[in-house]
Amino acid sequence: GRRIKPSKLGLVLAQGYHLIDSALVLPVARASIEKQCDDIAKGLADKESVVVKSLKFFEEKFSNFVSNIAKMDVLFGSSFTELEDAGQAFTRCGLTRRYLQYISGPPTRLYNKFTETVYSLPPGGIVKQWSGKLCSVPECNFELCKYAVGNPTRTFPLCPRCYNEPREEWGQTEGVASANEDIDDKKQRQQTIAGRTIVLNSPLPDLHPTIEEMTVCPDPESGGVFVVDVSSGNRWSFVSTRAPTTLHLPKEVKRVRVLNKREEVTMCRFIEVEFKDGQSLLPDGEPKHTGCLIMDEILQGLIRKSFGSDRLKSSGRGGRGR
Repeated sequence: GRRIKPSKLGLVLAQGYHLIDSALVLPVARASIEKQCDDIAKGLADKESVVVKSLKFFEEKFSNFVSNIAKMDVLFGSSFTELEDAGQAFTRCGLTRRYLQYISGPPTRLYNKFTETVYSLPPGGIVKQWSGKLCSVPECNFELCKYAVGNPTRTFPLCPRCYNEPREEWGQTEGVASANEDIDDKKQRQQTIAGRTIVLNSPLPDLHPTIEEMTVCPDPESGGVFVVDVSSGNRWSFVSTRAPTTLHLPKEVKRVRVLNKREEVTMCRFIEVEFKDGQSLLPDGEPKHTGCLIMDEILQGLIRKSFGSDRLKSSGRGGRGR
């Protein structure tokens, strides 16, 4: 028998339509139209009302497609780029367990050559590898990256899949708009420099499970939260997810752990601060101290607060984290 093998162009078009609006690929829209035509034939529906409703439906589909046409451009650019010239294996896909290719762009993105899937990366900062760290969302299993932005640098966790497929229950954030998010609302939450949209804060929403596990207390000034900075440096700090604000810990601190235990009134997580051998700054000289950051006077006495800039000292491509 005859076999039809889709061309690369056909695959990219289908993936692009599915990425922007699945109804353009799946038979749902056509089935709905056919059902309405059948209702007209049976006298169950009025022809004029069905025509008006259908035209409005496809007009909305067209407007949505035009507003998101950049996603199609990225997919074409990734699919028709020679990957050996575009980059190297960067991080693992949680769906296929294959490595995603890093394409420097512009725009920067991750590309799965086995599924023809493209994952956009937040512009404005530096994306680094974070080998072995997995997303906390059940059944996601994508390997996390690091997203560094600002001066001094603030570093946040980044899940490629969750950044591109945000859920309403996680709340709003900068970057990719959710399916039900108004385009104007998205633009208001982003900033542009030289006509280029950039993400200046945490690319993941504050209620994302990975962010929530690292949250120590709210940041009332920005409406965000303070999380542990995930940079690989020797200086520990907490950074705001929605402002260039940093809470610095002394250089004598060896390790910080965010615990599951919560303070009864504020519901903030307790943190455990461990000092380097012989360098404890605690009144009793103990090597560790546990408490709630906004309720514990000892922890507050260790903190130094600073306000930085959204901008990085210099830009660069992704690199390997430790």
